[in-house]
Amino acid sequence: MIELCKIDHDNFDKVLKLKLAEGQESFVASNIYSLAEAYKDLTNNEKPPMPFAIHNGDDVIGFTMMEFCELDEDDPFFVDFGDKAVYNFFRFMIDKDHQGKGYGRQAVGKILEFLRSQPQGKADAISVCYEPENEVSRKLYAPLGFVETGHIIDGEILARLPL
Repeated sequence: MIELCKIDHDNFDKVLKLKLAEGQESFVASNIYSLAEAYKDLTNNEKPPMPFAIHNGDDVIGFTMMEFCELDEDDPFFVDFGDKAVYNFFRFMIDKDHQGKGYGRQAVGKILEFLRSQPQGKADAISVCYEPENEVSRKLYAPLGFVETGHIIDGEILARLPL
């Protein structure tokens, strides 16, 4: 059973050892970089990031990180939709040894369930970004209701799911 678990003493090293399949390395930042980024955000009085290990039973099979963002009217990427706040689901990976087994879709379902509970405040949408070449992500998110917005952020396609 797929679960999102807080990163703790028991799973920290396992999260750091997760690897992407060959050719996927450019699609997502490393887990060590993501955890360092979470620490930076946390220690700079920003809303705490939400990193999680993705477990299948006792096995750590992936990693995700999300954030809550309040938007202002000048934000060029979200003003088209009138969003006041969004949850960015900006890191997601399944270990190379666990890909192709349906775990990614199950994990995204758990992530969406968590974000729909609006754990850090009311938001209008959930957003995700992915590289234009990443057809796996496009095929994963589109059937779940994510719609590409036409905006590009740091070279990545922005897709949005209204809440």
